[in-house]
Amino acid sequence: MKTRFVVSVGLAGVWLAVSLYLAAGWVQAIGGALPPGYLWWAIGGMALLPGFLMSAMFFSNLLHRRAPRHPHTDEPVTVILCARNEETNIPLAIRALRRQQYAGHIHILAVDNGSTDGTRRAILAQQAAGGPGCTVEYVACPVPGKANALNAGLARVRTPHFLTVGADTWLEENAVQRIMDHIVARNSACVAGNLFAANGRGSFWARMQNYDYLLSIAAVKRFQGSYRSTLVAQGAFSAYNTAEVRAAGGWQDVMGEDIVLTYTLLQKGLPSTYEPRAVGYTTVPDTAGRLYSQRRRWATGMIEGLRAVHPWQQGTAYSRYFTTVNLAVIWLDLAFLFGFIPGLLLAVCGYPYLVGPLTLFTAAMCLVLYLSMYRFQRRLDIPFRNSLTGLVGFMLLFQAIQSTAALHGYLTGLANRKEAWK
Repeated sequence: MKTRFVVSVGLAGVWLAVSLYLAAGWVQAIGGALPPGYLWWAIGGMALLPGFLMSAMFFSNLLHRRAPRHPHTDEPVTVILCARNEETNIPLAIRALRRQQYAGHIHILAVDNGSTDGTRRAILAQQAAGGPGCTVEYVACPVPGKANALNAGLARVRTPHFLTVGADTWLEENAVQRIMDHIVARNSACVAGNLFAANGRGSFWARMQNYDYLLSIAAVKRFQGSYRSTLVAQGAFSAYNTAEVRAAGGWQDVMGEDIVLTYTLLQKGLPSTYEPRAVGYTTVPDTAGRLYSQRRRWATGMIEGLRAVHPWQQGTAYSRYFTTVNLAVIWLDLAFLFGFIPGLLLAVCGYPYLVGPLTLFTAAMCLVLYLSMYRFQRRLDIPFRNSLTGLVGFMLLFQAIQSTAALHGYLTGLANRKEAWK
């Protein structure tokens, strides 16, 4: 593991050295058209750092191109399924869990977090339906907040491991078996599943997110998971070691409760991994406004995680590296908004001061990374339908929304503002 990490980062360092050489000539050629300090800040955030990070991820994923398989387990497992006003979605989530091809028993704790619609009725109907190998228990949690609902479920867990699944998420029939095989065999504190867009054939905004989950999010988790340092075991679909989560105090009442919990487990030196063969489909935002709101919350959660556990406080060299990279992402978003976009406008007007050959070089590295990730996901036989409009939107528009929402989220997180779940 250490050798592969050093090789990946070392090759990325070569890329960075070549890029620095080219950037120096670029800055010299521009002369006094723009302040040198701003030029280096913008080029560093638009091209140098992104290129280094993407090339390190590409080389590492290339060295870990085979997803390992694990022995089957039949250990009983609990699934915490939290819901607030999910009467439409939660029957689908529960039925998908009841259809699981899992060797052990599955006990679903469906936690109703003060719903005002027919969520309770929908859960009780699924409870009455019964079925072999899977039971459903209704849990009422009137105290608002997703962390409160999760902790109410955690208090009732009686199995060594448990899963969290979103009420708007349904799992493929082998997902529980694969993620449980992983966590038992690898002795991880938590394992993130591989998520895709459930409504990825819907609106333009949903189709665009198909590629974010398929390429970007999966590539990052695969990179981090190779070194037992996945930074987010997402609440929509992850597995946990019950004793370790209880020792960590469960979930905190923050916007990014899953991020803070993962950071806390990593701080203890515990492994947080990723299982690409365990596949779930989650409902993604279908409008620009909802997408913006979601990514703003994610950015706030990242700030909460970094505040709860500083990068230098992490338990291993790998988790310290990846959380430091997370901190550097703030620079990337700022450079995109205040470097790339103005630079693109200048280039259109005939002044290629900021957007030029080096940014195209970085774009080429990004394309290579995405193509390699696409091939990896395809080899897993995951059903996926391509969308030309979604791909074009992802390549040309998505980052602008992501970075703008992230900046808003960073400011929200720094202001320590709290918001309600839903």
